[in-house]
Amino acid sequence: MRRNPVLTTLGWALYAIALLLIYHLLVKPAFLDLTWIALLVFLPLLAFCYYVVHPDERRTVLAFTVGVLLLDRALTRVDVKTTAALLIGGAVAVIVVALLAKWYGRLNWKAVGSLVVVALLANVTFNRDNLAALSHFTVQYESDRLYNGQWVDYFPMTLYDVDNDGKQEIITYGNADELPLPEATKKPETEEEKKALADKLLHLQSEPVSLYVLTWKDGKLVRMPNNQITPETMALLKEQLPTDYPGFPYYTMKDGKLVPNVQRQPYAEGMLQVGTAPYRAFMLDMENIANQLAENGGSMDVRHQLGSKYKDLHIKDGMLTGTYDGKPFSGATKATKLLTTMVLPDGKEGLLIMGEHLSVIEVQDDGTIREAYTLTRKEAELATAEFIPADIDHDKSDELLIAGKPSYILKPKPDGTWDILWASAEGDNSFRFSNFAAVGNGQPEIIAKAKSWVSTTDSRYLSGYEYTPDGLKENWRIYLPLINVQVGDVDGDKQNEIVATIYNTHRVLVFKKHDIPVLPLTIALFVGLLGYGVVRRVRHA
Repeated sequence: MRRNPVLTTLGWALYAIALLLIYHLLVKPAFLDLTWIALLVFLPLLAFCYYVVHPDERRTVLAFTVGVLLLDRALTRVDVKTTAALLIGGAVAVIVVALLAKWYGRLNWKAVGSLVVVALLANVTFNRDNLAALSHFTVQYESDRLYNGQWVDYFPMTLYDVDNDGKQEIITYGNADELPLPEATKKPETEEEKKALADKLLHLQSEPVSLYVLTWKDGKLVRMPNNQITPETMALLKEQLPTDYPGFPYYTMKDGKLVPNVQRQPYAEGMLQVGTAPYRAFMLDMENIANQLAENGGSMDVRHQLGSKYKDLHIKDGMLTGTYDGKPFSGATKATKLLTTMVLPDGKEGLLIMGEHLSVIEVQDDGTIREAYTLTRKEAELATAEFIPADIDHDKSDELLIAGKPSYILKPKPDGTWDILWASAEGDNSFRFSNFAAVGNGQPEIIAKAKSWVSTTDSRYLSGYEYTPDGLKENWRIYLPLINVQVGDVDGDKQNEIVATIYNTHRVLVFKKHDIPVLPLTIALFVGLLGYGVVRRVRHA
């Protein structure tokens, strides 16, 4: 019986789409999470899939299957620096794979056309990062590159409702509007060209850097002009950003620029003098600290507001001063850094400060302060840790999530001690808390970066967890190495999105949670495909 060519072409196209979904949503995540365990499961399954296809059709099906996955992979790896390179690289990949599939698999041109069209559409019609998150999220928006400089790998980022319109703006730094993309450096050939390039690279140059306020408008992120933001609001926004020092200690952010503190040649020559190298590095750090003290008027740290009750906070000359619930307070302290606030078991709001140790300060009725809780460096790795207060057990007081090596969840007890509710696995240097918030319209949950279940590598994937007495229960996972993770309603729909970046890309990604059972549907598709293969094999027999 003659086959309908339209139905045949459509059948090949649907098979190609099913292959891509199964590979990206089932096979790839299984290997990322389970590694060798996935391999042990996959090999027998692959052998069964090979067997279930009738011998007369194996070469055709195998060639088409490998061709779809190979062309999809090739198109995602094409050089995209220039349009010409993109078009030429894509054309070469299509021609080579199509001809191989036609020659080896003896495919008809309708099947080859389906292979090529589906692979092309999979690479040009949607953001490919969707495939790493599609089980629970879609990429609602991806910004253009915000930073065109060469010296900073990432900038801090936060969310804040700048114009009080009910949705939050994304606050970060950049210079894409002020600085064009650097041109590709031509490889020097003559002595004159080599000397010119050496002279160009010898001196570190200043770079413009501005505060970028991105707001949601007409389905995309647009920059809010800085001249429309008052100086008072700009100062407040900079305070909201997580403490970070881009380029430290070799660069300083000053007057809207990244200013180099050193130059390559004299610094390199000085550091080669082994006896004085540690002192030169120490002096560079001291110079940066002196600049920060000058900017803060002699204060080690300054915050106009922290939490709901603390305002006008200063650490200066060994004294912590400010107001708590409108009343002034002061007290001696050895701390140098103001962190955040947390609700204590007695209902008061404690202030977290960092010095040699971590301290939680409680303000007394007479305006003095007392150290309610202490966490020493022997008890936890504090130097590179982040601290996230969150009421994870819903008892109206906060626990402290410590993102470090290892990570902890600590509960403050009324007697001034800490109870360890949870700790990351021994030797796991990857797990790190990022946030505690409601994603979409669900309940607040712990958001953390965690490595795969089995792998020994330190690759981190963003995951959502629910705290239980038996540990952390995973709710979802995004298979991307995300940093600067923030959670808030950026599009004004009363549901929180995840906002994040990928290291050294300087692009902002907005993830929207959905309620479509993508994973069960993909498993059903895979089972249905296997069932269809079994039926065809039986009918052939």
